[in-house]
Amino acid sequence: MPTLDDIHRYLYGSWRMMRGKPDGLVHLDISAEGFWQSFYAMLVAVPPLFASWVVYAADLARGDDEAGLRFSIVLRTAIVDMTSWVLPIIVIGLLARRIGISRRFAPYVIASNWGTALIAWLFVPATLIRLFFPISDEIMALVSIMLFGLSIVFSYRLTQVALQRPHTFVLPFYAVLFVGSIFITITLQHLLGVDYPGPTNSTLLRH
Repeated sequence: MPTLDDIHRYLYGSWRMMRGKPDGLVHLDISAEGFWQSFYAMLVAVPPLFASWVVYAADLARGDDEAGLRFSIVLRTAIVDMTSWVLPIIVIGLLARRIGISRRFAPYVIASNWGTALIAWLFVPATLIRLFFPISDEIMALVSIMLFGLSIVFSYRLTQVALQRPHTFVLPFYAVLFVGSIFITITLQHLLGVDYPGPTNSTLLRH
């Protein structure tokens, strides 16, 4: 497991990449060991994600105070998020050689994992607002959409720096990955019975 200093360095490197700074890669461990260690980023992301799962469970179980139901929703939502995190990486790994990114696959996964953990913390303000300062759904949706849009910009920049490819390659790659991830998430939510009713059926409102 990486040390706290290592985690800080990896998150800082990811932040630099999100700002479009190529030198952010220097702060990451691009070795084989670093590749597998990057999945510890999932643990780093658990605190903010857990808070969002609790809020989501409270929304779905509104009017039902049964603790078992809320715990079940939290557990199923966690499965959705973690599967949506790992499954796209597996698919990209299987297709990496065909789409010409086999040499950049490891740097991309490493940067993406730490970047995803960092983005998870980006949504903490929205989660805290929903927990402690109940406001209208319309305002909360606006805040979530703004943060979601910001996260898209950051993750796109990180992807371009990690792949070291022009926008003509990165844009369609990112678009397919984005749509695929949303599809996986919504499908899993439906299969596990934790899809949000109505027009707010979207991960951006859960985070």
